[in-house]
Amino acid sequence: MITFVITVLAVLVVVLSVCSIALGIAHARTRQVCDRLNRELATALREALHQQTVLKERRELDTIKDEFISTVSHELRTPLTSIRGALGLLSSGVMGKLDDKAANLLRIASSNTDRLVRLINDILDLERMDSGRAPLHIRRCVLHELVEHAVDTMTALAEAGEVRLDIVPEPAGDPITFDGDPDRFQQVLCNLLSNAIKFSPALSSVRVLTGSDGEFLVLRVEDQGRGVPPEKIETIFDRFSQVEASDARQKGGTGLGLAICRSIITQHAGSIWAERNDAHGSGRQGTTFTLRIPRMTSAAASAPAKLQGRIESTVLVVDDDDASRRTVVELLRRHGYQVQEASTGAEALAIAANQRIDLILLDLYMPGMSGWQTIERLKHTEATAAIPVVVISVVSPTDSGEELPLMAATEGWVKKPLNEGLLLTELARVLDLTHGRVPLLAKSFTYAPSSRLS
Repeated sequence: MITFVITVLAVLVVVLSVCSIALGIAHARTRQVCDRLNRELATALREALHQQTVLKERRELDTIKDEFISTVSHELRTPLTSIRGALGLLSSGVMGKLDDKAANLLRIASSNTDRLVRLINDILDLERMDSGRAPLHIRRCVLHELVEHAVDTMTALAEAGEVRLDIVPEPAGDPITFDGDPDRFQQVLCNLLSNAIKFSPALSSVRVLTGSDGEFLVLRVEDQGRGVPPEKIETIFDRFSQVEASDARQKGGTGLGLAICRSIITQHAGSIWAERNDAHGSGRQGTTFTLRIPRMTSAAASAPAKLQGRIESTVLVVDDDDASRRTVVELLRRHGYQVQEASTGAEALAIAANQRIDLILLDLYMPGMSGWQTIERLKHTEATAAIPVVVISVVSPTDSGEELPLMAATEGWVKKPLNEGLLLTELARVLDLTHGRVPLLAKSFTYAPSSRLS
């Protein structure tokens, strides 16, 4: 019996020893695993902190970049407005008939001024879209009206290149309508047409085809140029993309137009792509750009009547920059408007209160009483509250990242550098829409512009 007990105890001792050894090994392995996990965790934490630091630095750099672009654009646009206006006045013959050599030099100067303006606008457009500061202003649009307007806009460029622009009518029936931002959609059409015209040979044609595919509208711009090389088809919508390195020098342009088109169409929940015309063995030259976006399904609304300007209306031009103000005054007088001018907000208030003014063109950034303060005073003074105000400024209402509260108190907005056609169209629209008058605002407003925009 004693022997049996001793044997059992010996076995237990052996088992306990084995268990102890196993536990020791397991403990050691556990410690190794814990140490490895701790090291990995420490590494992950260091990487996370590094990534957080990098992200913070990138955000700061983005902010600095945005502020730099905004400041530079303001500083460039102001003198460009004066240069562009002065060149336009000289070209119109206001200083007398020009000889052929002088006229040619003016054309070169005007062309390069417009090119610089487009470059600035393209860069700013892309920056605003990327940062979400360019929201769409959606309303019901009639497709064929936008197409006709874009073709009219690009006709001069086409004629200069001896290229014919053709609109292929959509099938008979109700006009194709859709919910979209008409200004942005026009921008897409003009970019596509400009691109097609520039790369089309003389005596060729560019066709615009429209149609619908169920709940989507489809628009194609088809040219007869050399065609986009197959290896460039997928990258042609990238920023600064050029078919060939020499294109920027020979054809002009920034390489941003198609990137802007893609951003705008993406904002409309649509898609855009390019195809070579010979891709399916047709043997035809050129490229076709196709865009497809959702359209509305309700019945088409009747097209709004075209707005007519009120020639002989009296416009008060308010701008502290003498050169810019004189340029606008001269332009309006050439088109039959009666014009008063003021260089300060206080002077504008006095003129508006004591003379018959049909519309006020107002610059926002003036010393002393700013444009914002001037508008607030105008809209809350009984004698001037009904006068429509059109802002002229180097910024748009959405440049600050959100629509300015000021927009509710103004009837129009034109960006500098001023485009003569756009300015006259906006004046005609506002004068026709308001019949020269708007109702008194019921509520007060205040707005302090960010220093970034000033």
